Amino acid sequence: MDAFFHPNSIAVVGASNRNIGNFMVANLLVGFKGGIFPVNRSYQEIEGLPCFPSLEDIPDPIDLAIVLVPASSVPSVLEACAAKGVRRVIIESAGFAETGEDGVALQDRCVAIAKQNDMRIWGPNCMGLVDIHRSHFFTFMHPGVREEGLLPGRISLIVQSGMMSAIFLVELGRRGIGIAKACSIGNRADVDECDVLEYLLQDPDTEVIALYLESILRGRLLAQMAQRSTKPIVILKGGSSEAGALAAKSHTHSLSGNSRLMNSVLEISGVTLADSIYQMMDLANALAMIPHVDPACRTAIISLSGGAGVLACDALERHGLPVASLSEQTKKAIGEVFPDWMPVSNPIDLFPAVSSRGREIIFKRVIPAVLEDPNVGVLLIHFVAGLDEKILELRALKEKADQFGKVVFFWLMGLQEGCEQFRREARALGIPVHEDVSRIAECLRTASRFSGHQLSLGTVDTIAAPSSASVPKTPPFPSSEKIWDEFDSKRFLSHWKIPVVEEKMVQRPDEAWKTARQMGLPVVLKGLAPGETHKTERGLVQLRIMNKPLLEAAFQHIQEKLDRRGRILIQKEVQSDYELMAGFIRDDQFGPCVMFGLGGIFSELEPDVVFAMAPLDRDSALKLIHRIRNKRLLQGFRGMTPLREDIMTDILVNLGNVGVACPQIEQIDINPLAVSKGVPLAVDANVILKAS
Repeated sequence: MDAFFHPNSIAVVGASNRNIGNFMVANLLVGFKGGIFPVNRSYQEIEGLPCFPSLEDIPDPIDLAIVLVPASSVPSVLEACAAKGVRRVIIESAGFAETGEDGVALQDRCVAIAKQNDMRIWGPNCMGLVDIHRSHFFTFMHPGVREEGLLPGRISLIVQSGMMSAIFLVELGRRGIGIAKACSIGNRADVDECDVLEYLLQDPDTEVIALYLESILRGRLLAQMAQRSTKPIVILKGGSSEAGALAAKSHTHSLSGNSRLMNSVLEISGVTLADSIYQMMDLANALAMIPHVDPACRTAIISLSGGAGVLACDALERHGLPVASLSEQTKKAIGEVFPDWMPVSNPIDLFPAVSSRGREIIFKRVIPAVLEDPNVGVLLIHFVAGLDEKILELRALKEKADQFGKVVFFWLMGLQEGCEQFRREARALGIPVHEDVSRIAECLRTASRFSGHQLSLGTVDTIAAPSSASVPKTPPFPSSEKIWDEFDSKRFLSHWKIPVVEEKMVQRPDEAWKTARQMGLPVVLKGLAPGETHKTERGLVQLRIMNKPLLEAAFQHIQEKLDRRGRILIQKEVQSDYELMAGFIRDDQFGPCVMFGLGGIFSELEPDVVFAMAPLDRDSALKLIHRIRNKRLLQGFRGMTPLREDIMTDILVNLGNVGVACPQIEQIDINPLAVSKGVPLAVDANVILKAS
């Protein structure tokens, strides 16, 4: 990958004296110090450089070729590159897989030529790459973008779209956010986001990586890289609103949707997910400016308005961040400059003290006291600029915050010119500033989560292979059918130490009644039809059977519904406090994954499920349990017995192990897991095999 970023010589095939062919050469001339060789039979000279009719006519060796010719001509250019010994090619031309079947065939032909000649292709249908620190613009973007003023910084971009990469640069420059590198990867015929991410994770200029992707080609690898990354990764995923699989056979599959599984796996791997372009920019910028923060993120709020303090508290609470409890020493120090009638609390409203003592003395006494407070990790200052800037010495404030390992964030309002000046000075010092307190809370939450992720690095390997001692010998499959009924499914899962309800297959009403008396009433009768996973809708489930007449009537009803095509199962009825669900799915992008969430009607009313890549260890399974939104239900809600997390983690670990050990299995669905007095028990389950 280094040859793409640091070539000694570049040939521009399709250079010209107008339009994008000219933009490319003009951009290269800005900062690239190596040899630049325009290639076009129609010109003798471009931008003062000699122009060559073909690659073979260039006398010097070429490290990188940038291709701008029509798509149909690209295969012949690649063959010429191979003959010339060029091993790195950026194809910025469009007209490939994005155009349909013919374009796919053309792109495949280009990939085949590259593979035959040990060549790497970047693109096609992209805008190349930009390295702001070195003024390398290997792109045909309009020169006005770079002339606008792009700031060198510590954030690098990976953008699947072509034009969006230029738009990102324009907006980042306008917002005063610095950039290290911007990489537009287009159709990703060869080089994809994982290749570039791996390079940027080692790049000394890059401290934060932000990606805009419309699909993820190697999701499992990307998640694994994120798990190990010491650099924050922010992803804005386009196309997440598409419907999930329409032909889903299990809850596990249908609940994975098109984006729910991806988002869950990426978040548990340490990735920050953004909802919009500007949020992605702001979160990446915050992570670059706040490399370290106490994961607890206990925040003190200083304002000149009681209302501003209230709104800041509201924003922090919405994002799960605590307002710090000030130490007695801090309260005493602040109390010395506060009116006698006013108690010191957080948020710290300075207005009454400022009214009597003046702004300068109050700020200079209160801020140091808060920064020295061991109970405070973050100081959020609501500031009105353009009135009296000398009351705040930002450099001294930043130095003192760094001295005590604290983060300072400004919620800025005020006069336009004063705000612009304040932002410039704060940006130069590495102090984050925002006009929206909700965005500040988002940034702090993101920084605290990544700090927590960093602390866990090296202590938990969520994708470690299961130990041989934890994996039993796989028994013969109980059925050759693609979809197993719940009896065969649970018989198989019980071998993997997943607790299941007491049950038995029965053939006659008298046998069923004898079994019911042995199990203890009430019982449940179920009809198991071949290939059917949704029994309730067909009337194949009869609950609360308390006596023989009810059982005989239920047995006859189910027999009629089955029409002699299936089996009848009797179960001990479980009186549950609530229901959970767990599952396994073999995802196209992320491979084997485990699912956990609320079950029963909750799974259809308002899905609350999370996913993680399998196999899992116990610590990772416990993290998965704690990630559902309604986790309070599992912690003894309204006097209920808390969930036995030791049993639940074993179930999730074992689900991952069985899925990894049995590559024939496509999905496992356990719904519900009935929880009674804290103990989860599989009441219904289905195993679905891959299509042959």
